[in-house]
Amino acid sequence: MNRKHTLSLIAAAAAALAGAAAHAKPPEIFPLSNVRRGQRGYGLSTFSGTEPTRWEFEVIGVLRNFRPKMDVILVKSDDPKMQDSGFWRGMSGSPLFIDGKLACAFSYAFTFNKKPIGACTPIEYMIAEGLHAPVRARRDGRAGRQARAAPRWIAPAAAADDDWRAIAPDGSVQAALASLGAPRAPWLLSAPLPPAPSVSTRPDPADPEGIVPAAIPLAIGGLTGPAYERAKDLFAPYPVEPMRAAGAGRADDGPRSFRLGSPISVLLSRGDVSMAATGTVSYVDGDKVLAFGHPFFEQGEFYAPVTAAEVHVVIPSQVSAFVIASPLRELGSLVQDRLPAIMADTSLRNRMIPMSVLVEADAGGTRQRGELHVELLNNKFLTAPLAGLMAMNAISRFLPDRDHATVKMVSTVRVKGYDEPLSFVDYLHAPDGAGSVIGGARGLRVLVPLLFNPFAPVEIESIDIRASIQFAANYGNIEAIKLPAAELVPGERNHVDVVLEGYEGARYTQRIEFDVPERLAGSIVKLEVVPGDAAPVDAAPPKTLDDLVAALRKLLPGTVFAVTLYTAESGVAIDGKLIHDLPDSALDRLRTGSRTQRAAAYRPIYRTTAPSSRVINGGKSLLVKVADKADE
Repeated sequence: MNRKHTLSLIAAAAAALAGAAAHAKPPEIFPLSNVRRGQRGYGLSTFSGTEPTRWEFEVIGVLRNFRPKMDVILVKSDDPKMQDSGFWRGMSGSPLFIDGKLACAFSYAFTFNKKPIGACTPIEYMIAEGLHAPVRARRDGRAGRQARAAPRWIAPAAAADDDWRAIAPDGSVQAALASLGAPRAPWLLSAPLPPAPSVSTRPDPADPEGIVPAAIPLAIGGLTGPAYERAKDLFAPYPVEPMRAAGAGRADDGPRSFRLGSPISVLLSRGDVSMAATGTVSYVDGDKVLAFGHPFFEQGEFYAPVTAAEVHVVIPSQVSAFVIASPLRELGSLVQDRLPAIMADTSLRNRMIPMSVLVEADAGGTRQRGELHVELLNNKFLTAPLAGLMAMNAISRFLPDRDHATVKMVSTVRVKGYDEPLSFVDYLHAPDGAGSVIGGARGLRVLVPLLFNPFAPVEIESIDIRASIQFAANYGNIEAIKLPAAELVPGERNHVDVVLEGYEGARYTQRIEFDVPERLAGSIVKLEVVPGDAAPVDAAPPKTLDDLVAALRKLLPGTVFAVTLYTAESGVAIDGKLIHDLPDSALDRLRTGSRTQRAAAYRPIYRTTAPSSRVINGGKSLLVKVADKADE
């Protein structure tokens, strides 16, 4: 037998052994009904590196109905390995064996306790809900296939309308954006988030003896101090403990499969900012992997990349010890996030959303520039707040100056299925630095209406933010608007003088020309002057995803004045389309229909825009008569 043939046989044998290991028979189960006080066993956890280590424990008892319809097994450990640290954050999911059979996964701990005492989730519950819960997302049937986070949508018109109004009470895009608060508000913490788990994860000073989930350490690398504090607020309600204790890890290194007791990380972001939550593998059955022993966000079907991980060290603590770990090679996708466990599938891969932030400024004649590139979790609840966090991080990293800042932001969102991206221009001022206004970028703010729309699934392909900063108080508050005459002239260009008050009381006047349609002759109109980004969208309430995208494209830039004439004319919006100039007889017929989903009353508006050289704040309006038509 020649050497080449021998090597090929060895390679084939190695591949067969690897495949057999990857699909080895799952461990035998020790039933909860057989658990008794005083039984001894061993657990598997990774104290350092990637290899699990064995440690000993003893059963104290069973806590009945600790979680809804779920018991837990109370355990303690006298193992010397546990004497310094006790049970630690990052052990969640560590498999515990009695008589050599898998009984449970470590999952709950006490805070401020002096001895290693905690609780574990029986493996029967984890298998029942982690492996057998229904999966709604579609699959394409190939190994290594892409996880599809979007379920099949069943949205009748009535339900869709109700769902949209939960985000936008008046059914408009403007209301959906307003629901996030003012552009300068910290909207990233106001965006819809998953409901908090039913058991608190924070020690209660009034009840320090309470048992809580052994919180999952969220290793964060690349966040500034201000951004890190926001991240802690963002994840406070969940069994996730942000820690500035590790970096991005090595994405091309580490184990190629999961083992019982090995660390597993769930990625929320990677790149210039890494966020990875690390726990322990509890059970492996083919390409299905159970871990944690308690929920992550308790979000049910939930997709995120999962990786192998490297444990650097376990840090003892008087409150609760924790592990420092970094993510390694991507091995699959999270699929289930249930009460007793998370479940990952190693045959799936989950696409993340690329995001880039460019920050530039002129400071003392020197051009400053910084770039941040990340990939974000593709998730209905978490993509928007994570994107806001990354934008804030870029500002506080490259231009943290706490001074008057005038910021022009161009934000672009690419949505799958649309050739042209959504692009927005915002122009904002803050007296305390650019970081406080970065959340005003509408490319970030529209993520919530897009992802929560009730019409069709949306896949965000990329997010791009470009912020140009001037450290100057270049703004003007609209104090008054003045017309040259008591009446507007129909069919001609008219003008309005806008009086603005700027920094230190400086006053400016800008003349803006606007059109008055001849058809408005003899009517009373409301004339309004506001910044472009505060002007209502001239679009009917959307009825389809295409309507929503079209309405978002009509959002005006923040670098213009918007002069709008509101009339007493009547029109109607039918199936997302605006119809003007209907005769009274037609309007009377549609008034009954306007109570239906298809038709709604609409007041036409007429708008002119004009550029502004400074940030505009506020707005003014007045009622004015349009002159009668001149006799011909």
